[in-house]
Amino acid sequence: MTQAVRHNAVLGRTAFAVLALCSTLAAGPAGAQQTPNAASPTVDVQALGSVKVTGQRTRPIDPSAIVAAKNKVLSAQFASSCGFMGGYSAADDDVTLAYLRSFGSLDAELSDLAPDDSTGAAPAPTANAAVPDMPTTPSVACAATDRRFAAGRNWIARKDKSLQQAFDAYEAGNYVEARARFEEGWKKLGYEEAAMMLGRLHLLGLGTPASTPKAIDWLNEVINARYHPVNDRLRYDPKKPDQINTRIEATLLLARVHLGGQGTQRNPEAALRLWRKALDFGFEPANTLIGQAYVSGVGTAPDGPKAVEALTAAAAAGHVPAMLLLGQLYHHQVPKQPSGVPLDLEKAGAYYGAASRAGNLEATYAYGRMLDLGEGTPRAPEKAFVFYKEAAVKGHADAQNALATFFYSGEVVPQNHATARQLFQAAARSRQPDAMFNLAVMLAQGQGGDKDLAAAYAWCSLAKGLGNEQAATALPAIAAKLSPDEKARAEAMLKPAPKKS
Repeated sequence: MTQAVRHNAVLGRTAFAVLALCSTLAAGPAGAQQTPNAASPTVDVQALGSVKVTGQRTRPIDPSAIVAAKNKVLSAQFASSCGFMGGYSAADDDVTLAYLRSFGSLDAELSDLAPDDSTGAAPAPTANAAVPDMPTTPSVACAATDRRFAAGRNWIARKDKSLQQAFDAYEAGNYVEARARFEEGWKKLGYEEAAMMLGRLHLLGLGTPASTPKAIDWLNEVINARYHPVNDRLRYDPKKPDQINTRIEATLLLARVHLGGQGTQRNPEAALRLWRKALDFGFEPANTLIGQAYVSGVGTAPDGPKAVEALTAAAAAGHVPAMLLLGQLYHHQVPKQPSGVPLDLEKAGAYYGAASRAGNLEATYAYGRMLDLGEGTPRAPEKAFVFYKEAAVKGHADAQNALATFFYSGEVVPQNHATARQLFQAAARSRQPDAMFNLAVMLAQGQGGDKDLAAAYAWCSLAKGLGNEQAATALPAIAAKLSPDEKARAEAMLKPAPKKS
């Protein structure tokens, strides 16, 4: 093996070199098993735009959420209550999170615009400081008339069933009735939850003709409602990164509308302003979106230092996607690397490691790859193997492909072509192009299982279609060895399955 090929073998764990395959095919059936060489890596960097932040709500509707909504309306911080009610309970903020479920139809419609995080638990927050207690007495003096109004309002709230009826109708798919009851609740008591749902109904055209302008008006009712900077601010919990309150939900949804231009002119600048507002409301993952905007130039000019500043704050609060993005920025592994962020492999490894410990598979693979290549640290393939395995067993295709090369070559673990072939096949089924080509090599040579030139040709064709250069070179050599029957079977494999009527 030449020095250049050896260097590529260290870098790669991606695709085997083509020369050995071509020479083997030209000579006829494979003889002794050959150790693969690897080509330069194909880095599958997670696109920044795929980082999502959405609210998670529970189903069915918790009755306590309706009580919380009423208590919020009547809390002593509002002048209209005039101290009629007792003090505001901070616990009310949390129980309102259960008032409705996630709405799949809207998420499917805007999934490519909304910021989803499914990274699981994260380290404890370090950036949230304790806040002082605030007085619960209203700032506006109350006359006898005001107190009579507050008493009447209290009586209405305690007897009112419009919000519960509205959610019941929505769950039953009776959107016309739901809209009427939400409107009733809003007119009676100004429930923010009712305005939020009316915004969704108008946006999706449920129970009413779709109208983005009306949806925007309703969402702004929530966003611009009275706001107590302490009691109404979300207590962000990095162990539950998807939790949001009604105000933040409306803010994120309106940002999605402006970002995608659904029924209105696209306005990334407005989306960025709304993400900043969501941050003011206590939603720490909004800093990830702001940092992402500075990386990608969404609503602002690209700015590396500002991206790092926002992402660092989000990471300090425990948001795992921010840790991953910081690792990629310092590693210079983003599609369009913004200027002003120096290459810092030590920081990249630290952020990858933190995100990996929090359960992020992309970070686990990236950290293993740094150990495999010796980036910022002495090369440690035995440690890289551990990280690859952790991500591979959870379905990460790049990690499965990387792990397979260890079993193919016998590095770190005993050589086992059957296991290598199984891992390549798992990654290939997830559309990993290097694994497709690697599997084609093993099928063509009968390594780790039966020889199958037809399947080798099919997988090699798919790898070529996804841009694998080695596959493009090897494909003619495989085609030359196909019998007419094998060629027909290969073509049948490549035909798309007929659509079910």
